[in-house]
Amino acid sequence: MESKNKLWLGLGVVCVAGVAMTSCSSDESSDMAGMDHGAMTASEGGEGGEGASSADSVASDAVYLGQLAFIRGHLNVGVNLYREGDEDASATHMKHPESEIYAALQPALESRNAPGFADQLAALATAVENGEPVADVEAAYEALLQGITAAELAVSNQSARLLGDVIVDLVSTAAAEYDIAVGDDLSLENAHEYQDALGFIRIAYDMLDNVAALTNDTSAVASIRNQLDLVHPAWTGLQPPQRLHTEPSVIYGAASRIELAVSRL
Repeated sequence: MESKNKLWLGLGVVCVAGVAMTSCSSDESSDMAGMDHGAMTASEGGEGGEGASSADSVASDAVYLGQLAFIRGHLNVGVNLYREGDEDASATHMKHPESEIYAALQPALESRNAPGFADQLAALATAVENGEPVADVEAAYEALLQGITAAELAVSNQSARLLGDVIVDLVSTAAAEYDIAVGDDLSLENAHEYQDALGFIRIAYDMLDNVAALTNDTSAVASIRNQLDLVHPAWTGLQPPQRLHTEPSVIYGAASRIELAVSRL
């Protein structure tokens, strides 16, 4: 199946670069080639990905911050869709963080004595579902962002490398989501996943500003930014066209090169 081939191509770039895996023997390659789409997507999501377990979020600050970043990504596209008047699509993006990511994240919040933000999540989702005025949705969104920021600050030893790892997770998962969105002939198959991927890339850019403030390695930061700039045109806007113009392998390749750059931090 072509979709699996695209996924495997992305993994192959990582194997050659020696980033996510130290080696890929022929036996391992054969096993990976037989994976289904869901398994391959999980592999591409780095150490965390959207589906990270509660135990992973408790044990790893990178996974914990990654889950918060994924929530930011969903909310970013959800609020912007609402601003454009697409209330139905906005509501679907608001439901995902509340019903899936946050539930798995709660043990990690508790283990770090971080403030929760369930009430703010619910308030924003309700405001969108009820079709409240944009100003009210904006206010609920800002309150929620403040709650997420407070939860992020529970990790006191944030470093450029740690945040760089989160960027790798965001871009790798964006590649996997985009791969689901695009058909074999680059036709659009899933607008929601296209939008999710865009949200994750946007948050990766935001996080890169934080990385730049924590390191003197301007070369590594520039390398990461160049790769983000390379893939960003894959998204022409919030509303996808019926035919896309970028192969998922381009985004997978960028994720592996970002991981190489992050390894220097």
